[in-house]
Amino acid sequence: MPSNRQAPRGLPEHNQQSVTQQWLAILSVAVGAFALVTSEFLPVGVLNDVASDLGISAGLAGLMVTLPGIMAALAAPLISVGVGALDRRYLLIGLTLIMIIANTIVAYAVDFNLLLVGRVLLGVSIGGFWATAIALSGRLAPDGMGVAKANSIIMAGVTLATVVGVPVGTWLSGLMGWRMTFLVTALVGIPVLLAQVFLLPRLLPEKAIRISDLPALFINPQARIGLIAVLLIGLAHFAAYTYVAPFFKQNAGFDGPTIGSLLLLYGVAGFMGNIFAGYAANRSVRHTLMLVALMIAVSTALFPHFATGMTGAAMLIALWGFAFGAFPACANIWMFVVAPKDVERGMPLFVAMFQVIIALGSFFGGQVVDHMGTAVLLSLATALVGCGFVTVLVLGRNVSNNLAAQPG
Repeated sequence: MPSNRQAPRGLPEHNQQSVTQQWLAILSVAVGAFALVTSEFLPVGVLNDVASDLGISAGLAGLMVTLPGIMAALAAPLISVGVGALDRRYLLIGLTLIMIIANTIVAYAVDFNLLLVGRVLLGVSIGGFWATAIALSGRLAPDGMGVAKANSIIMAGVTLATVVGVPVGTWLSGLMGWRMTFLVTALVGIPVLLAQVFLLPRLLPEKAIRISDLPALFINPQARIGLIAVLLIGLAHFAAYTYVAPFFKQNAGFDGPTIGSLLLLYGVAGFMGNIFAGYAANRSVRHTLMLVALMIAVSTALFPHFATGMTGAAMLIALWGFAFGAFPACANIWMFVVAPKDVERGMPLFVAMFQVIIALGSFFGGQVVDHMGTAVLLSLATALVGCGFVTVLVLGRNVSNNLAAQPG
């Protein structure tokens, strides 16, 4: 194995790169994270089109969200442990390539089964990329940048994809059709892949992750409280939000362009929520997470009654978007606050849990929508978010921020 100061020809170490190269390298990972997570959530905005084109129900089409979540949940810990001492540079490049192939398969799928094959491949890419990229953020940080700030750059790609991917996908689908939406996402991945090939430095692991390291966050009592709250709030969100587009079409009677505009409003509000969380959660992650839960609960509770009109729909989807835009940041900051030494070891299982939330939420939501309707789904989501709020309020009362001691 080459020493840390002797990189293979044409492949520099991080400290041998210029600051510009370092910035471009970390941005290539951030944009890669954006493309991956955008791919994951694209079906939410095009479920109606896919279901109509393939002659299936909206609930069955929801498997496009469920299956990648299941595969990502499995891939995150298995890949993190299985790759051993492999240079993480090659892992990131390989996962980006899988994302391109997966979206291409979906774009050209002749039936729903082949489409699901592409979505399963995407899940493998998502799980491995999330678990790897976040853990490597400190090692990719440009000179003079702290670990926390480097992490926030990569997480910005994830968060923006979470809140912007759906409206962008819906907009593109309206212009070019749902298949072209996935093909465009695959094409976006090509320059990202090339940037990673030419810009990423060697990223040999300092220590291989062992299976015994994975439960680190689940063992920590205060981290476990946060995990329970994230589970309840996230499950409610993904169960309900996955079927927002069908609600707008079937219950409110909105057309495609109107739904796209509302989801774009959700994305803009979510971006603002992400910025808000960066300030608020760094001061009191407990109170910020409680506020997020309260806003989501208000949105889901009022949706069946007021989101059938344009004004009510716009106000509630914006509130919902703002709240969820802040949610991923709150979840991560909670872990850094209560268990900073366990985050890197526990990240693969944390990513796995988050993907299980997405999969279970979309599946549970699909079953309720198909059998009881979206109004019942939204009521159940409100109850779950309420349980998450109570968890943070009661069990998390001893959690307070002490971020001054953290680097960056």
